[in-house]
Amino acid sequence: MKSKIILTVSICLFVHFSSKAQTNHTKTNTLEMAAFNRLVDFISADTQNAKIAEYEKNNVSHVGEEHILSNPLARGVAREGPESGSWDKFLPTVYHKEATVGSPFLISLYVQGLVVNQMDSVINKPEYEYNYDKITGNLLLKRNNLNPIAVNKDQVNMFCLKLDKGGYIFSKVPVINANEFFQVIARGSNYSSYKLYKNIFIKANQKTTSGYVPDGQNYDEYQDVITYYIVDEKKQEWSIFELTKKSIRKTLSAQSGEVEQYFKDHKYEDYTESFVAQLIDKLNN
Repeated sequence: MKSKIILTVSICLFVHFSSKAQTNHTKTNTLEMAAFNRLVDFISADTQNAKIAEYEKNNVSHVGEEHILSNPLARGVAREGPESGSWDKFLPTVYHKEATVGSPFLISLYVQGLVVNQMDSVINKPEYEYNYDKITGNLLLKRNNLNPIAVNKDQVNMFCLKLDKGGYIFSKVPVINANEFFQVIARGSNYSSYKLYKNIFIKANQKTTSGYVPDGQNYDEYQDVITYYIVDEKKQEWSIFELTKKSIRKTLSAQSGEVEQYFKDHKYEDYTESFVAQLIDKLNN
């Protein structure tokens, strides 16, 4: 029996999950599908009261700082020339470092979730709260306001993070990389789609080399690097794609007829994760 659910995530996207018993696929087993469906049910239920939007509105993780690039000198002390970032040796310069942009974490606070271990058993500990580290790719666990710890990747096959409405499901995808967790965009018997998060830290690098115009950025930034995948479940092959018509069409060229018809039927829609999820679901019918 087929079940499909469209869920709203924190950035107002819809994440679509389509699951079906796959008796003709040796790598899919009943326990795994049962565990996946339980994760879907968990994030679909309106049981979380994290108030994430309110938390983000009232909390600032990093405030701006004033940095002195050239300090005043005591009387009688010889001047050594301009400091780094000062455009001449007479006037001290300062710059204002803005708040850090972005975050290494998927969610702004720790939330409830479920974890599926390497035996496809579901671990449900209401006292545990979770987050996802986009830099290391680790599932983070926190309990009783203690410092968070990273869960051993080898002991986890899937997990979900519950938001106020909807949530995220992450899964290992051995055909792509057995050592990474991929967010599930769509999952089915013919095709599946996944999203891989990476995150890099870019340090503030603003300086003034000449004149009055500063160069570089005056804030630290955690920058997301997102990669989208489509997996051909029958062939056990994967392809990287982008959220553009050209890329989607090329990646699913084997199903060009259905894909072109879908484009025609949805010609006024943007090419989002929701668009791809519903297209994948159609190809799985």
